[in-house]
Amino acid sequence: MRWLSKRIVSTVLSDLGSGRRHLTHEALDELPEGKVVEHIRSVLVATPALPKRDEQMVRLERHVRDLVASRATAEGRAAVYLLNWLAGRNRPLPPTASRP
Repeated sequence: MRWLSKRIVSTVLSDLGSGRRHLTHEALDELPEGKVVEHIRSVLVATPALPKRDEQMVRLERHVRDLVASRATAEGRAAVYLLNWLAGRNRPLPPTASRP
């Protein structure tokens, strides 16, 4: 009960319940990072109100975007290339005629 009475918890749950905030990963990504949002997201994924996603990859993508925004250098460009390569390897292959 004490956790539910925290302002951020009650605000996020109220916004989700009322429809003021869509029930999507992207909508939760707009909130400040922290344990509260991570916990709410994990509960929603476990229930499964939200689909599973690779949270480590999302954190890496966010870090690289921040790096590139702050430093448009060769290092930033290399990080973007690496991120795109990793993301491509991490995506499931689309179905084909020989692979359902």
